[in-house]
Amino acid sequence: MLVQLLVITVVAHLAGAAARRLRQPAVIGQLVAGVLLGPSVLGVLWPDGEHRLVPGETLLGAPINTVAWLGAAFLLLLTGLDTDLGVIRRLGRPALMIAAGAVLVPFAAGVGLALLLPDSFAGGAASRPSFVLLVAVSLSISSIPVVARVLTELGFLKADFGQMILTVALVSDAVGWMALAGVTVLAGPGGGDAGELLAPVAGLLLLTAVLVLVAPRLVDAALARVRRSDRLPGGTGGTGGEGEAGEAGTGGSGDLLVAVVLALVLAVAADAVGSDGLLGAFAAGLLLGRSPHYRPRLRGQLEPVTLVLLAPVFFAVAGLRMDLTVLSSAEALLWAAGYLAVAVCFKVAGAYGGARLARLPRRQGLAVAVGLNCRGAVEVVVASVGLSAGVLSETGYTVIVLMALLTTAATGPLLRAVAPPPGRLLKPAGPRAGAADRVRAAR
Repeated sequence: MLVQLLVITVVAHLAGAAARRLRQPAVIGQLVAGVLLGPSVLGVLWPDGEHRLVPGETLLGAPINTVAWLGAAFLLLLTGLDTDLGVIRRLGRPALMIAAGAVLVPFAAGVGLALLLPDSFAGGAASRPSFVLLVAVSLSISSIPVVARVLTELGFLKADFGQMILTVALVSDAVGWMALAGVTVLAGPGGGDAGELLAPVAGLLLLTAVLVLVAPRLVDAALARVRRSDRLPGGTGGTGGEGEAGEAGTGGSGDLLVAVVLALVLAVAADAVGSDGLLGAFAAGLLLGRSPHYRPRLRGQLEPVTLVLLAPVFFAVAGLRMDLTVLSSAEALLWAAGYLAVAVCFKVAGAYGGARLARLPRRQGLAVAVGLNCRGAVEVVVASVGLSAGVLSETGYTVIVLMALLTTAATGPLLRAVAPPPGRLLKPAGPRAGAADRVRAAR
C-alpha cells in the first residue's frame, strides 16, 4: 500500500503540475496520471508492473481504494462548504431559467441515449431504470469545484456571468445529487421491485427531513460550543489565549473534529437508507457552510490534506479504473463519440436556450453555456458511484470519465474565446433596460 501511495501521489502531482503549465486544471493531469499507470498504458507496456501497482484482488486493492474514497468524501465536504444556497435567491429568475434548460434538456437527452446504448455499457447489477437515470444524471450535471477553479484562473469569477455559471452549476448539482441518490436506491436489493423500493425511498425522505429540520440546530450548537471553548484560557484554540485570539492560533481542532464526525455520521446514515455515503459528506458540507458559527479556518484545516494527498489519489485511482482498451472496437468508439456529442450539444443548447429566454446577451449566454459544460470532479464521482454500485460496466465507466476529462479540458480555452470582455455590462437585456444598456448588451 505504501508503494502504491508513493507512486500514485508523486505521478499525480507531476501530471497535475504539467496540466497547470498547459493552463488546465490539475484534476486533468491527475486523471491522466491514473490512465498512464493503469491498464491503458502501463498495463500494455509492462503488465507485471501494472499488476503489482494495481492488484486485481479485492483484498490487496482495498487500502488504496479506501484512501481514494476518503478523498472523494473530503472533496465533497469542501464542495458543500463552498456552496452558497443564498446565491440562487440573489440571482433569481434568470438563474432558474438557465438551470431549467441546462438540466432538463440534457437529462431528457440522456434518457433517450440510455435506451439506445448497448448492454455492454450497463453493469451486471444494473436494473434498467437505475442505468437510465445514471446516464441522464451524467449528461445533466456540472462540476462546481472545477468550474470555480477555471473561472478564478481566467479572472472571470467576479463577473456576473461567472457568478451565474456557479449558481446554475449549484442548482444542477443539487438536482443531480438527488437523482444519484435515486440511482443508488434503485441499484440496491429489491431495486426493481416497486414494493421493496418504498422502504429506501421513505428512508431517504426521512433523512432529508432530518437534514432540513433537525440537523442545522445540532450543527449550530456543536460549532457554538467549540467557539466558546476556544475563547476560554487553555481552550482548543491552541496558542491564542483568551477572547478571539484562539481563532488565530495554530491549534484549534474543534471545528475540524465536528466536521469529520458530522461527515462520517451522515455518510453512515445515507448508506443505511440505501443511498451513497458520499452524499452524506456533501450534506455535511452544506450544513457546516450555512451555519452562523462557521469559521473559514475550517476550510484551511481541511484543504491541505485533501488537495495534497486524498483528492489526487482519488482522481488518479479513478484514472486507473479507466481501460481505454475496451474502446478498441469500431462500435465502442462510435458509441463513445456519440455519448460525447450528445453530452456537449444538449448541455450547451439547453443552457444557451435558457439564457436567451432569460434575456441574457448572446455572448454572455454562450459563455454561461460553455462554462456549464465542464463536468470535472463531480462527473468522476458519479461514474465511480455507478461502477461501485454495479450500474455501470468498465466500458460505461470509461466512456463517462473520458467525457468528463475532455469537456473539462475544453472549458478553459473555449471560455477564454467566447467570454465577454472585462468591464462590459453583463445584465439581462430586458424590456426595461435603457437604450445605452441595450447597445452595450448587444455588443
